[in-house]
Amino acid sequence: MTPMPRLLPTFALAAALGQPFAPAYALDDSRAGQPGDTDLERLEIRRAISLPTIGALDLTLAGTANPDAIKLAPGNRVSFCPALSCIRGPMGDVSDPGFFDHQRASLLISGRSQLDGVAQEQTFAVTTTIGTGYAKPYAASTAYAIGDNINVGNATYRAVQAGTTGVGSAPPGSRPVRVPFTAKDGTVRWQWINDAAINAKVGSYFETEVVDGAGAAWGAAFNYHIKTKPRAGQFFPGVEFDYANDSGTDCALGVADCTAIRVGLAGNAQVTHGMQITGDGSATTGYSAIWALRINGEKVAAQASIEVDTMSPVGLGFGISGIGTSAHGVAAIRDVSASPRSIQIAGTKSVAAIEDISDTPTFANIGGIKSLAGLREASTTPTGILLQGRYATAQISGAGWSVNPAGILTASRLNSPLATPASSKAPCQAGDWAHDANFVYTCVAANTWKRAALSSW
Repeated sequence: MTPMPRLLPTFALAAALGQPFAPAYALDDSRAGQPGDTDLERLEIRRAISLPTIGALDLTLAGTANPDAIKLAPGNRVSFCPALSCIRGPMGDVSDPGFFDHQRASLLISGRSQLDGVAQEQTFAVTTTIGTGYAKPYAASTAYAIGDNINVGNATYRAVQAGTTGVGSAPPGSRPVRVPFTAKDGTVRWQWINDAAINAKVGSYFETEVVDGAGAAWGAAFNYHIKTKPRAGQFFPGVEFDYANDSGTDCALGVADCTAIRVGLAGNAQVTHGMQITGDGSATTGYSAIWALRINGEKVAAQASIEVDTMSPVGLGFGISGIGTSAHGVAAIRDVSASPRSIQIAGTKSVAAIEDISDTPTFANIGGIKSLAGLREASTTPTGILLQGRYATAQISGAGWSVNPAGILTASRLNSPLATPASSKAPCQAGDWAHDANFVYTCVAANTWKRAALSSW
């Protein structure tokens, strides 16, 4: 066999397969090339590897921050020292080996970058191509071939006999009591092969079960610290998800669920957060980030950048948790975009489109330059503006005029166009009034005017 070209770094096998078990299987390049050490250019594993149960604790890397090494020992028997969370001694810069053993793993993959821009380097890489597992939609009176998969309820079936499905004879939608299980459906014979809920392929799978006796527990932890001054052209995402639909066919809503990031909340009891973003502030600006969450891109979403389809008491809340001050420096919501509208309200509301129950000096501050009106009401309703509050001074007030709680208008000046009723029986309602150059007219009853003459003084 022609050996592979030498890789950098070249690993030496610390405990070769077939030899007595060491505390851990390890690939460690720290002594590669030295006399007596194995210099592996290629490691081929052609069968399943079974490792023993919990063995001796491996402390060889305890206290060594992020070495170039791979260690494997079942039962979390590899002690290691992650640079960002390693306990090396008492507080301060004092190093004491008695403190080293505070992080353990069953599999440790640790490394530092080795190359310049010639290649992208990953300490751990998983690549997957998925091209199997499709389940056709199930339908009655439909032809299926041998090997076709279908999902019925939470059951996945494979056609073991080709034919045409019947009407009302679909196989059960749940897991059978025993296997193998087959069901006749028209001229098709189906065999149960899986639960539909897990009829999927996964690039990488993480499962964490927290049981009685557990302390703090993470499903996965990503600890990312920038310790170099950011420079032009650098890109530092903690985690990046590149999700693209290159099929040429849109994922239609209600047909296919194509979701870049999905958080599924389940269980028989409530959790605290579906997603949480926290920050402790910084020594430069006082804030941890410019934006805690940013959605950007002119074409990022066809309908809405944020869609809320829950039946929670509040769709979008600010400060209702009671945790923290939640005191924004400028506003809870601020819109400085060039959108046609800042807020659009549609649909049927049982109480109000906007309800203000706050204790504030004013409900709405309207400023800026408006081309039409500061407030425009153009609906078809019994009442355009309805005032039903308990007002101490005025129901409504403006510059030089007001309407007091009893409905009395006080104004520094009243002005109305000169107008003369056609006759004393001209149409009017009691309380109407008019005036011209000679008389003041008052409607004292329906279609009944009286007048008083005006005189100079």
